[in-house]
Amino acid sequence: PLPVQWVLGRLDLFHSPDFVLPPVAGRIPTLLTVHDLSFAHYPEVYPEPLVRYLNSVVPWSVGRATHILADSEATRADLVSLWGVPQGKVSVLYSGVHERFQPVGEEGVLTAVRHKYRLGTQPYIFAVGTVQPRKNYQMLIRAFQPVAAQWPHNLVIAGGKGWLMDEMMDEIARQGLEERVRFVGFADDDDLPALYSGAALFVFPSLYEGFGLPLLEAMQCGVPIISSDASCLPEVAGQATVLLSPYDEAGWTAAMLNLLGDGQRRTKLVGAGFRQARHFRWEQSARQLMGIYEGLLAEGG
Repeated sequence: PLPVQWVLGRLDLFHSPDFVLPPVAGRIPTLLTVHDLSFAHYPEVYPEPLVRYLNSVVPWSVGRATHILADSEATRADLVSLWGVPQGKVSVLYSGVHERFQPVGEEGVLTAVRHKYRLGTQPYIFAVGTVQPRKNYQMLIRAFQPVAAQWPHNLVIAGGKGWLMDEMMDEIARQGLEERVRFVGFADDDDLPALYSGAALFVFPSLYEGFGLPLLEAMQCGVPIISSDASCLPEVAGQATVLLSPYDEAGWTAAMLNLLGDGQRRTKLVGAGFRQARHFRWEQSARQLMGIYEGLLAEGG
């Protein structure tokens, strides 16, 4: 491959924001963002050609970069423990959350979004994320079955189709939940605040994340949250969510049942979520990133 300067011209610094660092000629300082190492932790949930590619190019890119950005302390720890990257070579740069994510109280807006995604009038528990094994939806569906037997809520999942979708549909059929689990596909960004706001609960059972932005989106929309305690998620969640092992199926059932029946606790979680989300602002992230740029430029002469 040709050096990036052949395409971009003279550079003082090059930042690759997504795992792969292309060839850069000369002694230009380079910055590489690594969002997560899920492909190293859970290769079985990815297509094999993708795993081979990532296991080849990402370590090579990490080794060549002057400095690395990780989305969380958990990802930095992975880089250090799995690949021996010096801890001082990695900075943690948290994401922010878009200001569009605010509570939606207008009944007309909520009704329109329900109609658009064919949700009917049933109350619902909401989940967001690409439908793939790492998101752990099969466990969630099993945990939801006793909830569906006692409460009228549906489980609504918004996210593009990933892979191994047939296994997911088989699990729904085994649990007899064909009419209670709704896949709405990829939801428009402008509709997500209403989808969050209309939910009784937000659930995030993921096995592994680099950051976990949906937690912040749900917090800012005023929804009580039950989340996995895997990888970085406790960093984002703070004290504002119910945290559970992603393997504790009975615990997830109990948590959903308890929160649905405890309005006072839901209210406390919502208030804690608003406070927690204030710690993650794009303005703060931008200032930190500019400081890293300036440091690399100074070191590079």
